[in-house]
Amino acid sequence: MSNFKLKPTHAPVKAYYETLERFGRGKFDNEGNVRRAFEALLEKCARAFDWMVVPEFPIPRAGRNPAKVDAAVLDAFNIPRGYWDV
Repeated sequence: MSNFKLKPTHAPVKAYYETLERFGRGKFDNEGNVRRAFEALLEKCARAFDWMVVPEFPIPRAGRNPAKVDAAVLDAFNIPRGYWDV
């Protein structure tokens, strides 16, 4: 596995902050827009490991309906490597 070091100067991070800035200037910085911008950053970062981001990921719960998180990052074996929930 590669050693992934994300820095504020990396293009995906700069693009994320530029998008947030544009949303803020236009008063479009609501949760849905910010969420999509972060999801795009997460997808770009996950590609470095050949992982995928699955939005609205269900988490099974015994005897209950599954809970959903905003997204999960899955490896090639569909094993969750991380969860994201606002």
